[in-house]
Amino acid sequence: MPNAPRLSARAVLLGERLEHRGLAREGVPAADPVPLATPDDFAAFAFRWGAVVFIGASTEQEAAILAMLKPRVTNPLPVPVEEVAQIETGAEQDGIDAQSVIRLRDMDPSRLAVVADALAKSAALAQQEATLTQAMDRMEPSVAALRHEGRLVFGARALHRQIGAALHARSRTAARVEAEDKPEVLWDNPQLERLYARLADEYELKERSAALDRKLSLIGDMTETLLSLIQSRRSMGLEIAIVALVGIEVVFTFWDYLVKPMLMR
Repeated sequence: MPNAPRLSARAVLLGERLEHRGLAREGVPAADPVPLATPDDFAAFAFRWGAVVFIGASTEQEAAILAMLKPRVTNPLPVPVEEVAQIETGAEQDGIDAQSVIRLRDMDPSRLAVVADALAKSAALAQQEATLTQAMDRMEPSVAALRHEGRLVFGARALHRQIGAALHARSRTAARVEAEDKPEVLWDNPQLERLYARLADEYELKERSAALDRKLSLIGDMTETLLSLIQSRRSMGLEIAIVALVGIEVVFTFWDYLVKPMLMR
């Protein structure tokens, strides 16, 4: 359908959480996403886990919504993460064509909410993938040193920073949106299940979520291993210190009871 109207859709992940209370909502309130009250020429949806999706909005309209939401964002990202798509309306059935254009029958808010959910989850997964990759990259030198040297060659402080970064990445990602969960709008609109399945397949939501779980598990194993090695090194250092103190005590005892009396004769 080459002459069908085409709209731009953009998901923006702003931070860890977005406060819903007090937002001007469009139509019947939804738990997640919240359809924001906007002019009739565009739609916007806000998610409690820190994302907002615009459909058919201009740059100025997006900027106005983002400025309104900014005070409601918890732990904002230094650089927001985006996911963009094109939407065509007037299709005979909902789906995605070979050019990855999302084709919808109409601009029904429920359909748009399903699209917004998939785009927002894709943006969240992208941010989490980058966070875990950075954490693994920071731990790689320690792992490489263990492989080549067979021991920890970094100072405790440097290792603690690497482990701290890994734990921070795990904590941020553990609270991530469950990408495999279906949007709540499907409860009242089961006819949109097929559309959501196509979108989830297009953006590989399940596969990427499973990959994140594997990375989280790997980072957990790496962290536990490094922490145990640090503890072992500290224990060994403590044992050496104890042995050294005992040796010094023996030397002083030997001096007081054997050497010193001999010198005083």
